[in-house]
Amino acid sequence: GTGSGVIYKVDGNDAYIVTNNHVIADAQKIEVSLESGDTTTAELIGQDALSDLAVLKIDAKYAKSVLEFGDSDKLRAGDPVVAIGNPLGLEFSRTVTRGIVSAVDRTINVETAAGAWELNVIQTDAAINPGNSGGALLNAAGELIGINSLKIAQGGVEGLGFAIPSNEVGPLVDEIVKNGSVKRPYIGVGLANLNEVHPEYVQHLPESVEGGCMIIS
Repeated sequence: GTGSGVIYKVDGNDAYIVTNNHVIADAQKIEVSLESGDTTTAELIGQDALSDLAVLKIDAKYAKSVLEFGDSDKLRAGDPVVAIGNPLGLEFSRTVTRGIVSAVDRTINVETAAGAWELNVIQTDAAINPGNSGGALLNAAGELIGINSLKIAQGGVEGLGFAIPSNEVGPLVDEIVKNGSVKRPYIGVGLANLNEVHPEYVQHLPESVEGGCMIIS
């Protein structure tokens, strides 16, 4: 498969690229094509299926510059944005599309390799197509304010693209570089609506309890 990515950091002899996890998931080999026309093999540093982010490492000699993170919390609906990526593959590599921020703080349900997840995203009408995944969403100052990740592709639907906000990407990629993954706490219990569990589970409850949630495992 093909996708897009952003060189966001150079540290010594290493340059780091952030992309979408679904771009490199299950890949046996990852090759990066750069603006200069050079290609090089990338090392997978780590990935997180739930946030759909992954970090790659290449030799710093290929990194002519890096994209600086902007503050995605400052975005407002109507702000101009630019998307850069490889729609439909390398034939249309480094395509630039423009649009606006359609909405901020959207939450959408997605199916990931690690299960269902609610993803906090920026909505944009900048054209995003298969292959744009992992590419940059930039503000008018040329700062990285999002990683383009998905779109709603249905008949009669246009201009519904979504990007992971930079203020969420930053801490996540830092943790991926440090640990190789993102560690999340969880409660570790199975819950069920009280009205839907078997009667034997609720027979000892006071009669005044008419609803709620029960821990069943």
